[in-house]
Order: sequence, then structure tokens, then C-alpha cells
Amino acid sequence: MSIFGIGTETYLYISGLAVTQEIPLGPGEVILPVENDFSLDKASRLLKNDMDFAVAILNSRSIASQLKLVADNSEVLAALAWNAQWDLILLSAVFNCDSISNLQCNCPIEQLTDASILKVTNYQMRGILTQPYTITDENVAWLYQYFNNAKSLLEHNSFMIAVHSMATYRWHSMPRIQLAIIWAGIESLFSVSSEIVFRISLYVAHFLSDDVNEAKLIFQEIKGLYKARSSAVHGGKIKGETFDLVENSAGILKKLIIKCIETKGLPNINDLVF
Repeated sequence: MSIFGIGTETYLYISGLAVTQEIPLGPGEVILPVENDFSLDKASRLLKNDMDFAVAILNSRSIASQLKLVADNSEVLAALAWNAQWDLILLSAVFNCDSISNLQCNCPIEQLTDASILKVTNYQMRGILTQPYTITDENVAWLYQYFNNAKSLLEHNSFMIAVHSMATYRWHSMPRIQLAIIWAGIESLFSVSSEIVFRISLYVAHFLSDDVNEAKLIFQEIKGLYKARSSAVHGGKIKGETFDLVENSAGILKKLIIKCIETKGLPNINDLVF
């Protein structure tokens, strides 16, 4: 990961996430729509080597928004830009998409010139392979109400692992590995060392629902999904379609992350056993 801080304003060009309006994410941080296409002609004169230009080529048609960052000085700006990468991971987890920034510039896409400073931030080629997720008006309302909660919860390692697992499981092509990553995120939220299948199923069910009948259904679903996870990790035969198992497991992890954010707290096992 390579992030620079020059002046008091910088932009991260985002693939995999589209917006139709300005959305503030915190002090000095706002997502903006992209009005013009990214200019490969200008990029070719700004980037220093063929590898970086290749990254620009691959991202040129997938950049769907840009994150504007403003700070009092270059040192604070660099730190803000670095931490903003976690905000993109949070957005990926919350909206079950694949948002990433591979390019950073000292100006918005619409003002890119031969005098601009354009650099590659990382070489992860994700977000360019799928259609971008467009943030809806309902999503915007949710972000205004809860996104600060999400950022504060990143102080907890268990929540950070859950979010990162949700945001990056697609980076692996094998469904078995995807299941392992997703369930690593789920398990991170619950301290379980014995009777794992039963306890994980019980804790998740009670955390997600106060309704007894609904909790029973969730309990049974989690038991089945966790057994599939165990088969996947240990090389056994998996019952069911792996694509569906991955999607359903990701759906559970997303619900857990959303519940943590909206309640501004992590699961307390003592409150989930009754």
C-alpha cells in the first residue's frame, strides 16, 4: 500500500462503488460522483512505469466514484488517506460489494491535467471485475445515521476481522477458501472454544433475533452452514451448492456486522445464553 500526502487535499479514485450525490463520511472526508471518464491519455504521461500504467488501464472503465480528503497539512492528510482505505473496506462489508481504490491524485478526475500528481496506491485488481454497487437514497440515510458507529467499532480486533473478512472473501477464487474466510469473520465476533457448532449457532441466533421462533430457524440454518464450513476447511465432501453456501454465509456475516453497527456494540455471550 502506497499513500502520499501532498498539500491539504487529495482524492482516492474508487472502483466498485458508485454514488449519485455527495456523501460525507467524516471530518474532511466525502465521497463524490464521477462526472468525466478517467483519461488514459493524461495518465500515460503522469505514471512512471509500465506496471503503474497497466493498473490505470485496468481501472480506467471501473472508476465509479472518488473520495475527497481535506486536512490542515500534508502529514495529517497522509494519515487521513491511509485510514480512508478502511472506510472503503467498511463500505464493502456493509453493502456486500467490492469497493477499492487503486489510484490516488491531488485533484478530482474532472480536473486531471498534465501537471497533476497521480500514483498507484496498491496492485489489488479487485472491484474492476464486477459492476459497481450504486449507493441508494436509503443507503445514504443509513450512512448518515450509523457510519460513525462503524468507524468507532474498528477499535475492536474482532470487529475489524469480521469486516475485513466480509469485504475480501471474493478475492479468492475457491468457494472453500471463501467459506473459511467468511466463517473466520463470524467466529471472530464470538469467543467459542468448545461445542463450537452448537454454541456458534446459539449465539448467532439469539444475537440476530429476539423472536423465539425466528431464532430457532436461524439456529438450524447456522448449524447447517457451519457444518458445510467444516467440510470445506477439512477437505471433506460438501452437501449443497457451494455458491449458495457462500452467499448464505456471507449474508449471515453481513447481518451480524449491521447489527453490531446499529447497536454500537459487539455480541456479549453472557447475554446470549438463556
